[in-house]
Amino acid sequence: MFENPVSKMRLSDLMKATNSFSKDNIIGSGRTGSLYKATLEDNTLLMIKRLHDTQHSEKEFASEMATLGNVKHRNLVPLLGFCVTKHERLLVYKYMPNDTLHDNLHPVGENVSNMEWWVRLKVAIGSAKGFAWLHHNCNPRILHRNISSKCILLDQDFEPKISDFGLARLMNPVDTHLSTFVNGELGDIGYVAPEYTRTLVATPKGDVYCFGVVLLELVTGEKPTHVAKAPDSFKGSLAEWISDLLSQSKLQDSIDESLVGKGYDHEVFQVLKVACSCVLSGHKECPTMFEVYQFLQAIGEKYNFTTDNEILVPTDTGDAGDIELIVAPDMKPKN
Repeated sequence: MFENPVSKMRLSDLMKATNSFSKDNIIGSGRTGSLYKATLEDNTLLMIKRLHDTQHSEKEFASEMATLGNVKHRNLVPLLGFCVTKHERLLVYKYMPNDTLHDNLHPVGENVSNMEWWVRLKVAIGSAKGFAWLHHNCNPRILHRNISSKCILLDQDFEPKISDFGLARLMNPVDTHLSTFVNGELGDIGYVAPEYTRTLVATPKGDVYCFGVVLLELVTGEKPTHVAKAPDSFKGSLAEWISDLLSQSKLQDSIDESLVGKGYDHEVFQVLKVACSCVLSGHKECPTMFEVYQFLQAIGEKYNFTTDNEILVPTDTGDAGDIELIVAPDMKPKN
């Protein structure tokens, strides 16, 4: 079935595989829809994205699926099939056994364990690679516009896989620009770049800001909208908390305590600096996604993470090695 680029599937089969879209099978939810775990009769596991109402006709939706089915990269969740009926729009993905990055960073319940640093760094580098490919090497290039720790899923080896790429055009048919997939809606709370709330114009730098917040999550272990370590009087976002700490020369205090003193403090702080360059720099000064990927790849060079599907040097940016991270001079790790 899945040898074709994208297979059209029957609603009855998907309903059976999800027990009629039982709430017990929901493994994620967001603005674009809910994600379900599905089990076929041969015990093959899949993920099914049940989209909120879209305005595309069945023909238009099938055309979009053909386009998205050709968007393939090591760090993207493979789109295997789809289902379109009068009332349903469903996407079928390969199953990712280690859930979302959000679930791993912010676990609920007892007997939870912290993510080790090498896993966090692997996720950061692989995710940056996937987003850089979407921005710079994909044709047509894709702006994600809904980057969060919930859209980064982890396979059996904790290799990050980006989901929801290309959904912008499915959820916003008013946008008919063929060269770029964008989304006219605001992204998840805590991830939206400040300038986007003023202009409502989606840009690559908006994605960079969102990813910078994800990097802050990886380093601090905090949620983007609620900072547990902040004083009770603080009501701002994670990015705003980081900005406050930076102004007080206390940036080191933001780092997840489970990562401190384990022998890789310098690496952690370097990733924190990259995150700050994404969220604290002026809109025009922040790095491109390709540059973010190069920064992170250099930090994790000694780990020898897989390097296939490398990103081609884009023509619209210079060598990130020649670009200084836009950070304050007092952002130096303590010994």
